[in-house]
Amino acid sequence: MTVDLADRGTYGFATTENLRFADLDANGHVNNGAFIELLENARVSYLRLIVREGLPRFRMVIGRIEADFKRQMFFPGIATACARITEAHDRKCVIGQALFDDKGHCTAVQKVIMVSLDEATHRSTPFDPAVRATLDALAASQDGMPT
Repeated sequence: MTVDLADRGTYGFATTENLRFADLDANGHVNNGAFIELLENARVSYLRLIVREGLPRFRMVIGRIEADFKRQMFFPGIATACARITEAHDRKCVIGQALFDDKGHCTAVQKVIMVSLDEATHRSTPFDPAVRATLDALAASQDGMPT
């Protein structure tokens, strides 16, 4: 299934945060580092509240982040950060994300590759079958949410 990460309708999960004056850079717009932090908050919340719910404990680490910045954001304002599983594989999954300004414009999209990690060896390991089934179901859903 191809997912348009810039489409707000792609996401059933979102966090909303007030932009801070401290998020600004010398150019007067929200710094790209703040974009990444806002997206991280949504990703961690999505994993904690949606993905891990009812599953055996498992650990993932970031293997790669790709971000495309589409438009500026300014203070004051509100940012909506979204997250969803877009792909599931034996040892990794891909989380698609987007950041929207208070007018609903997409300001950035991001893909994060999360690698399944064995806590004892610190090496990648296949997902537990129950975890993999959940990741597959979330990736196949319309909005990245359980049915």
